[in-house]
Amino acid sequence: MKLLRPILAATLLFLYCLHAQTKGASMPVVAQDQAIAIHRFYEECLNQHRSGVLSEIFTPDAVFHAPNGDATGLGAIQQTVDRVHAMFPDHHFVVEDIVVHGDKGAARWTMTATNTAPLGGIPPTGRAITQRAIVFYRFQENKIAESWVQLDQVGVLRQIGIQVPGGPPAASHPSR
Repeated sequence: MKLLRPILAATLLFLYCLHAQTKGASMPVVAQDQAIAIHRFYEECLNQHRSGVLSEIFTPDAVFHAPNGDATGLGAIQQTVDRVHAMFPDHHFVVEDIVVHGDKGAARWTMTATNTAPLGGIPPTGRAITQRAIVFYRFQENKIAESWVQLDQVGVLRQIGIQVPGGPPAASHPSR
């Protein structure tokens, strides 16, 4: 039941926003500002390599929770952004959905890139990958104060040819 609460809350939030959109209701200004902050992070900071906007998007002590550990503060978030740029130089993020309610938000995004750097000790393959994720956010004064990212890491491993125990066969591509 504990696990179902966040899923149920996100589902209800999505349905509420969908209902508001179909009834012609506009998004509150605060929610618009928060949605813009999310979009700016992916479009300006990641896609356009404009890390100078981080301080406009994140609080100084923002916490970024990821499967491989937490990053705290703008410097640590900058290092995370730099790692993404180094691992996937040709990456491109598309924000598929954003839902915002109160001081919380969620986004679903897709990144396309080429595997040109080692992933978890696995040598680069040169293969195209598609990474999908869902990220939850907490805002403070319309800036991102905390985020929790859930990545489809198994999907990426399969795309670069790694067989995951118990999973379907990995993608097989000729060596490049």
